[in-house]
Amino acid sequence: MQLTREADYAVRCVLEVARFGRMSAAEAARRQEISPAFLGKIVGSLAKAGVLSTRRGVGGGIDLGRPAESLTLLQVVEAVQGPFAINQCLIHAGSCDRQQGCYVYPLWVKAQNDMKAALNVSIAEVVTTGDKSHGRTAGNGQAATKGAAVK
Repeated sequence: MQLTREADYAVRCVLEVARFGRMSAAEAARRQEISPAFLGKIVGSLAKAGVLSTRRGVGGGIDLGRPAESLTLLQVVEAVQGPFAINQCLIHAGSCDRQQGCYVYPLWVKAQNDMKAALNVSIAEVVTTGDKSHGRTAGNGQAATKGAAVK
């Protein structure tokens, strides 16, 4: 199981905005060394899912679409990658006619549930934990969950 590059970039973008607040997509791309065109596509997906909000013009840019405390890493990944599933048979209940006799199915279910639980951490917690582990204050003095006050 591996995240797509798109999901990785989405997480990096959301964390950048959570740490530093509203910024242009071009600035987020520059800071994270991501192609601006590719990040633009990702921002569109994140905005459609309500993870980010976008505003054009002076004072515009991208910002969190909801408070960092109520936004999870799993939601960011699923916004660009679709439903999280480690195997096709776990995407839709009953989609596999071999499920009843499958010896490994219960292991797939447990592994998926464990992975989802690990990713079900708030963006605010990821930022706070990351800043502490790197000896930083979020956003050079800004609150770690700056985006939390936006919506």
